[in-house]
Amino acid sequence: MTTTQLFAELLVIGIGGVLWLALAVAAIFGYLFNKGVPHIEPLFLVALGGIAYHLGIVIDRFAYSMFSIFEKKNQASVLGKSGLPAARAIEKYILLNSDKLASQILYNRSRLRVCRAWILNFALITLAFIVWDLRVSALSLSQSFAIATLGIVLCLLTAWTTLTLSRDHYQNIMESYEFLMSGSGARKVNKDSD
Repeated sequence: MTTTQLFAELLVIGIGGVLWLALAVAAIFGYLFNKGVPHIEPLFLVALGGIAYHLGIVIDRFAYSMFSIFEKKNQASVLGKSGLPAARAIEKYILLNSDKLASQILYNRSRLRVCRAWILNFALITLAFIVWDLRVSALSLSQSFAIATLGIVLCLLTAWTTLTLSRDHYQNIMESYEFLMSGSGARKVNKDSD
């Protein structure tokens, strides 16, 4: 994964953090959005990008800590009875021995990281919206309920997707490792490295 890809990934995660943080601040000060979005200076956008990037790092680490137990369960269910080395050792082996399989592993890991962080983002955006709406009463009850329900549904769908991606990730690294360890996989890797 290139530095640019990782930066973009953390920025995508951080944008969600900026959204729930903005809603939380709007709730604290009772800001109504009926005036539209204020004019934003380019320098402020650069600062906002920096804040989003930093929040992306924090949210990524926090989400990983929160949901690592589920990832470990998926890892154990896929790799536990296979007799293969630990998942990190398998990933390192793949990363060092096949550029094509490594790209696929890194792409899968990136999707997993973004989804895992957005479970937290959707939950916090929904919570911040509910608090904001209770504070300013800007929407009707049915509108508030619909938006809160949408937030909860997005959070649950993202959680389901994350669990599926995690299970698929470990299945993928197991199959990639077995392929590389087989005779045909070893010959293929040697061809790729020439």
